[in-house]
Amino acid sequence: MEGQRAFSLIEILLVLTLVMIIGVIAAPGLQNLLERNQQHTLYRQVLRTLQLARSHAIIQGVSVEVCASNDGLICSSNWPSGWLIREVDSLKLITFIQPNHNPHLYWRGFQTRIVFHSNGTSPLSNGRFFSCSQPLISWQIILNRQGRLRTASSHENSLSKHDCN
Repeated sequence: MEGQRAFSLIEILLVLTLVMIIGVIAAPGLQNLLERNQQHTLYRQVLRTLQLARSHAIIQGVSVEVCASNDGLICSSNWPSGWLIREVDSLKLITFIQPNHNPHLYWRGFQTRIVFHSNGTSPLSNGRFFSCSQPLISWQIILNRQGRLRTASSHENSLSKHDCN
């Protein structure tokens, strides 16, 4: 009969200590990766929402609004809870989006809602969406009066960092 083999208590404690040290070193990097991924997902959701609303307005020949909404029925001013797209005249809901996490999403514009007309313009709805990550702006989507979108440069983001305080 062969003798039994096992790990000693010292060997087990040594392995657990090494695993804990690696975990402590890797945790901040994983947290940053998770934050960047959530910011990128939110950026894509907002960008797709605005593109969908504008294209729906042009294709269907109707005015379409995008507004913050807690329930998908009524417009509010709470963008982190979600937002909806609907036709202005009929109030027909096109879609309602709720982010998977609680983002730091903000809209700065002349109105609290965005309206795209049938020609794709948004004359009274120009402004910008932005998201804060720690004390800095992670990204900005800028909407002009012609209804066109652009992403702000990192220099523009750093100039607007006071908006995240």
